[in-house]
Amino acid sequence: MPSKLRSSSLLPRLLLLSLLLLLFYSLILLRRPFTSNLASPPPCDLFSGKWVFNPETPKPLYDETCPFHRNAWNCLRNKRDNMDVINSWRWVPNGCGLRRIDPTRFLKRMRNKNVGFVGDSLNENFLVSFLCILRVADPSAVKWKKKKAWRGAYFPKFNVTVAYHRAVLLSKYQWQPKSSAEANQDGVKGTYRVDVDVPANEWINVTSFYDVLIFNSGHWWGYDKFPKESPLVFYRKGKPINPPLDILQGFEVVLQHMVSYIQREVPAKTLKLWRLQSPRHFYGGDWNQNGSCLLDKPLEENQEQWSEQRSKKN
Repeated sequence: MPSKLRSSSLLPRLLLLSLLLLLFYSLILLRRPFTSNLASPPPCDLFSGKWVFNPETPKPLYDETCPFHRNAWNCLRNKRDNMDVINSWRWVPNGCGLRRIDPTRFLKRMRNKNVGFVGDSLNENFLVSFLCILRVADPSAVKWKKKKAWRGAYFPKFNVTVAYHRAVLLSKYQWQPKSSAEANQDGVKGTYRVDVDVPANEWINVTSFYDVLIFNSGHWWGYDKFPKESPLVFYRKGKPINPPLDILQGFEVVLQHMVSYIQREVPAKTLKLWRLQSPRHFYGGDWNQNGSCLLDKPLEENQEQWSEQRSKKN
């Protein structure tokens, strides 16, 4: 009988000792750096890759009947040549896969959230295609142009809004005409005042509405858009910047101020992205000189370099 009592009294002590040893061993493991013989996979850079031609690439998810198309830019309805060839090109990143977008999966993940695009026509054209893709998952989508949006759509099935705010320079700018007498003297009809530290009215008060914001600017920063007869004049804190900036210097200063504003004023919860430029690829003239885009394949690297050099010369 005493031996049974002795063993029964030892059991809790052994259990307690085992738990203490287990805890002590766990703490030692947590303090030791974890090493693995398995090599971590290389990071996936979606921007490093190449265009691959594949005639078996699936057709676009939408057709010419999508109500969000811009009429003049509806290549499907306007029967642009070689659309089958154009749609056979696919971007393939180096060393990683890029799946085709699944509109239903995207809208489910973005349920009760809003996506905003701010910038020039590159963002607008992307938005139009994006809206048509998402409409496949929610045919009840309706046009949405609230909060100073240039265009957009609301997807009621998922309570998601996707919209575009037109702000080609990102910062605020306005036309200041000269009198006829002054214009005749130097040939300058007027100037566009650009406040480098003030966001455009089209987006300054709407950033808190969006959970994701995609910004871009670039194609309007050229002398084809603002020739010497109507140049940009840059202001900071309400006063002209001296010495005056040329258009590319102004672009750099605007970007610095807009990025600073976005980091400072846009809510931290908002996912903020910046979209890069695509090269100019008009054929037979510029956009305002009867140029057109007849290419049915991506630009080669030397063509892109030529385009960049040409933009710098202009």
